[in-house]
Order: sequence, then structure tokens, then C-alpha cells
Amino acid sequence: MAAIPLIRRSALHAFHLAEASMIEDHGWQCADSYGSVDAEVQAIREQVGLSDISPLAKLDIQGNDVFASLGQKLSLGLSLGISLETVPVGRTVRVPAQALQLDAQASGLLCSLARNHARLISPPGTANAVHTRVESVIQQTADSACVHLTDVTSNFTAVQLAGPHSRDLLRKLTALDLRPAQFPDLSCAQGSLAHVHALVLRADIQTHLAYQVYCGREFGAHVWDALLDAGQEFGTRPFGLAAQRQLHT
Repeated sequence: MAAIPLIRRSALHAFHLAEASMIEDHGWQCADSYGSVDAEVQAIREQVGLSDISPLAKLDIQGNDVFASLGQKLSLGLSLGISLETVPVGRTVRVPAQALQLDAQASGLLCSLARNHARLISPPGTANAVHTRVESVIQQTADSACVHLTDVTSNFTAVQLAGPHSRDLLRKLTALDLRPAQFPDLSCAQGSLAHVHALVLRADIQTHLAYQVYCGREFGAHVWDALLDAGQEFGTRPFGLAAQRQLHT
């Protein structure tokens, strides 16, 4: 008897099921649209759009001199044209697909959370491949570095805010300094958001201002509701995968 494929659901599944048309994507049940894709795209361009991006793969990486180890073992420094040893805490670097041995469009984001702690975020459905890639290269390298990898994809709810008022919305819920000069594109910081510990990452989508918020799965619905409530004055509306596809074309 053939095994039934595992279909994952985010912590926000109940909201999506009541409001959106649903599709299966990379083993997850996801919101495709909330009625009008054009209206969702317009909100992103003119106000704020809110999307559930929990299916993104998330790999937690900890160890002594973790960035030096990654730069050496994955050759990321060469691929990125920089030295990972110099990446400061609070910055994020884009990891090209070839460094992770993924499809050409499947690049990743490596967030520097502390000198011994990083989080690697990659497209949905790549968690096993990225974990295997990083782990295998580390095991092949005989040195004194000790690096630990943990797949935390299902541990966190991830929400994306996109649009010109995204910063204004977030500033209602967090004391993190999100001013452009202090928090440019590819910045990250941890702090309280809606009274919940969260990681906030700025990752603009082409010309659109955009942020990603990561919190514990158990707080996902609370953070989502807080963002929707605080975003009413900005015309915030949810958007799904159909609008995402338009933004990236």
C-alpha cells in the first residue's frame, strides 16, 4: 500500500481556510488568493500586503566561529564575493543557489544572529536538501570547528509584509529601530513584536519595501492578528501565492 504524502499546514491554516482559495505547494497547504489577485498586488504597491510564508525552509546553525566555518566549508565567501568572517551581527547575506546545490532560482538568506549563531532560510521544499548539503560538507572537513545544524522549519511561523507602509505598521508593534539608515535592506534583528519574541528581517522584493517576521509557531496566530489589526489604518490586506508570483516576475 502506497504511503499517503504528508501535507503540512501552518499555524495560520484556519484563517486561510476561511478566507482564501487553497492550493498545495511543496507539500504545504497554502493560500493562493483571497478573492482578487489584482487587489492584493495593488495593496502591496500602494499600502501593505500581508502573507504567510511559513513554508520557507529554516535551518538553525550554531557553533564556534560558525561564519568562518561556513565560509570555508561551503565556499560561500568565494561564491558571494565577500568574506563571511566579516559579516556583522544583524546583517543577512544572499546565498546563491550553486553554493547550496539547488535550482538556479532557489537562493537562500543567511542571517547573522550572533557570532556563533546563524539561520539559513531557503525556498519551500528545500529543507532536506539544504540540511544534507551543509551537513555533508561539514563532515568531509576535518578541523576543530564544531557546528550543529537543526531543521526548524516547522518551529516558526513566518509572515511577510510588503508595501510602502510596511515599516509604519511594524513600528506600531515593536521598538526595534527600523529607520532606513539603521535598518537597510538585508538587515535582521531580534526583539519584542506584539509582546512576542521575534526575528525581523528586511528583504525587499525588487523595488518593494518588504519585511519577514519569524516567531514561535505557538504565537503565529497572535502575531498575524496583531498585524492585521494594527494595519487597518494602512489598508493592509492578506495576499497569497498568486500575488507572490506576480511580484517576482
